Amino acid sequence: MTEPIPYLLNEPRFMPPQNWDWSYKTIRGMKIRYGLPRSPKIYKAVMVIFGGLGDYGEQYFEFVHECETQDIKVIIIDLPGQGGSGRYLPHAPHKRHSAGFTELLEDLHVLVDEIALSAAIDADDNHKRLPLILFGHSLGGHIALRYLKEYNKASRGYNIFSAAIFSAPLFGIKAVEMTPPWLRNIVFTIMRFKPTAYVPGGCDWYDGFRERPGFKGIFTSDPVRNALQSAYFLNPTTQHLAIGSPTNKWLLDAVKSCRHVNKSGYLDELSMPLLVGLASEDQLVDNAATRKLLANLPQADLFEIKGAQHELLLEADIFRQIFVDRIFTFIRENVLNRPDAGKTHIL
Repeated sequence: MTEPIPYLLNEPRFMPPQNWDWSYKTIRGMKIRYGLPRSPKIYKAVMVIFGGLGDYGEQYFEFVHECETQDIKVIIIDLPGQGGSGRYLPHAPHKRHSAGFTELLEDLHVLVDEIALSAAIDADDNHKRLPLILFGHSLGGHIALRYLKEYNKASRGYNIFSAAIFSAPLFGIKAVEMTPPWLRNIVFTIMRFKPTAYVPGGCDWYDGFRERPGFKGIFTSDPVRNALQSAYFLNPTTQHLAIGSPTNKWLLDAVKSCRHVNKSGYLDELSMPLLVGLASEDQLVDNAATRKLLANLPQADLFEIKGAQHELLLEADIFRQIFVDRIFTFIRENVLNRPDAGKTHIL
């Protein structure tokens, strides 16, 4: 079992940035939590973060602090069903369920259109909007790609995001891809009869969840950052963030969505610059699927971090710093170095 480091949540890097504020938007009866700094500070760009499966916004605070040093305002959106957002199965809050990825994208679009665009108004010139960058980790990377392809238009018709960064994106699930097709079809058929049941081997969260058989040592090699989840989920004031395994319905929806993005021609019209970080030791997502999907996008910069595990922003510094440095270089070269520093006139 993991012993949370007592002082972990009081470490400055893991604490909320100055003037940080959590707010909620209710859509279809689901409360979606989002956070951002309410500060008069002058920013150069805005980054919206979609986290991975089971993520909670607080785990990105270390990265938010680093973005602040680069004058990048971060908006974290907790995906519905996890983090500080509402649950699809309120009677079973540890079950990471799904109402379908199409509904999820529709709800996120409402939030982005209403919140992110307002937060990006240039404090120096309210007739201009700061450039917006979309960041997605794992499941969040999958959702981000679909968002860019299907929903990247504001209600007034112009593009919202001008660049995107993916961290270990999920375009193929390794355990699924390794299962023989004949067996996979049988298992999926059985799953459809029990949509709200945990996936095989799934369970509620408990202290030691990340070290259970089959999952020990596959998230990050950094013991301090690895302990962050237990520290938050066991803390009385933040234990509502706890989430366990996904349900059968979530897995079936994820597989369906992976097939959707892998359809021939799906990404033909996607032209914005993409930075895609892959972990060479990833045991959760299928890197081969990512390489295949993005192979025909010349503007997609794929790079693999040798020795890194799945959670790149929670990895040991020897791996993590490579990714963070690459992120800020990418933003400088592809966003801030554009004419007018990437800003656009508000229509």
